[in-house]
Amino acid sequence: MRQLRAWARRGPSRVARLVESRVMRNARVRAWALVAVAAAGLAGGAGADEAVGRRIPDEGAGHVPEGTRVRYRHQPPTSGAHWPRPAPWGVYDDPIPPERYVHNLAHGGVVILYHCPAACPRLVEQLQDAYAGFPKSKYDTVKLVIAPDPSLKSRLALLAWDWIDELPDFDRAEILRFYESRVDQGPEDVP
Repeated sequence: MRQLRAWARRGPSRVARLVESRVMRNARVRAWALVAVAAAGLAGGAGADEAVGRRIPDEGAGHVPEGTRVRYRHQPPTSGAHWPRPAPWGVYDDPIPPERYVHNLAHGGVVILYHCPAACPRLVEQLQDAYAGFPKSKYDTVKLVIAPDPSLKSRLALLAWDWIDELPDFDRAEILRFYESRVDQGPEDVP
């Protein structure tokens, strides 16, 4: 303030230049702060995404006639051509064809596949409880399909569009983390 008064005695144009220089300096500081915050957010977001599952190369999208078998490069598939109708969200007792659940992934849903060589009622119960307690998507529904898959190499496979996380056993916290990170992230932004 003292400097401002001293400059004011020298003339109004000097005051204007001083104020302008201070305003510009503050604007530059704020701009750099915003850039730093944005960069940290992007880095943090990318790191958080990478920490939840593993990215799988995209196999494209598109509809094929119902009943058509699709050869996916990755098993279980996380993208690719699919049938025109997705499976209704929920828990299933029987396997669902990948051509059907890939459409759920395209809608931004998460699919949990599980493999039990023998009956596994405890795991099924845990998965049903998870489904019942998971948060709703932006479309006010739990966008989750849970089904057995006898061809799985791991006990559980969590799938989202272009993402997979394989678990040796039920881990509610990890499953919830994957779901919250990936739900509503498919190429088709629909319920």
